[in-house]
Amino acid sequence: MTFKANWEKADTRHPLPESSTIEGMVKLAYPDKKLTSYMMISGGCANLNIKINFDDDKQSFILRIYLRDKEAAYREQKLGNLLKQTVPVPMVYHMDDYEGYRFAVTEFIQGITLRDLLLGNEPHDVGDILFKVGAMLAKIATCPILKDKEYENLSQDGYLSFAKECLKHPIVIEQSSPNTLSKINFYLEKHAPLFPDEQETHLVHADFDPANILVDKIDGIWNVTGVLDWEFSFSGSVLCDVANMLRYAHQMPAVFEESFLQGLHSGGIHLVGDWRISVHMLNLLSLLDCLVRGDPKNRPNQCTDIRGLIDHILEELDKNENNKTH
Repeated sequence: MTFKANWEKADTRHPLPESSTIEGMVKLAYPDKKLTSYMMISGGCANLNIKINFDDDKQSFILRIYLRDKEAAYREQKLGNLLKQTVPVPMVYHMDDYEGYRFAVTEFIQGITLRDLLLGNEPHDVGDILFKVGAMLAKIATCPILKDKEYENLSQDGYLSFAKECLKHPIVIEQSSPNTLSKINFYLEKHAPLFPDEQETHLVHADFDPANILVDKIDGIWNVTGVLDWEFSFSGSVLCDVANMLRYAHQMPAVFEESFLQGLHSGGIHLVGDWRISVHMLNLLSLLDCLVRGDPKNRPNQCTDIRGLIDHILEELDKNENNKTH
């Protein structure tokens, strides 16, 4: 299940809107254009993405329908305007509401997801592309952040409180053994000071993983062409994005992590101290949150993968604990 490849996607859990609804959205955005074709782009876990084409335009667009959080559309639009000179993000051309849906028409960026490249059969140099991904994250982390309340970071106490609340949730209790819950609680208390604090104000993508990074072969070399899905972005620690990218690193060759960290370093981001423990704790928190928002009945693959990742993190934390006692 590397990189959420087998997680249940939005287009399998939510019915595709009627063709008349899709046509209505496009007509509202571009009343003078004629829609000639549309095609669902599979892969999103929260929203629907539909590639659309017009009869008088060779360029394709994306019709993005927001299913989880309507306000995320405005966050993505603001960040697109902010980052367009620095990071390859899809520009938002039009945003509106139609029949209860919030939708946006955005730029279509050529390429495939980094996940598809890494898990597919296309020849590629893992070290080269992951170095570029690390360098891209360094660019993101050094971008100016919007001074809006919605982008504010959690405090260390906030991270801990949120995690503790997750542990009380019925789904987390049902999906976890008593031993697992006990271990999570132990490490939350022990490593709470290693959560980022509110003084860190880097731009955080918050879902920076291979499923949200587009790559394309240009002159025979794979390059990053787009960074997608900014709906969860906030101001905080770059370690949040590092955690996302390294969540499945144990299932990849060692060069995956090594080259990514080298790329970060090349962009001026230097990880120090117990950063690896911080990454484990941030991943633990994110996975608990995913489990809370999960649905074991309708998303069994997702829940199974989350449990496996939590077990791996606890094993790594146990190893660290044992090494300190010997």
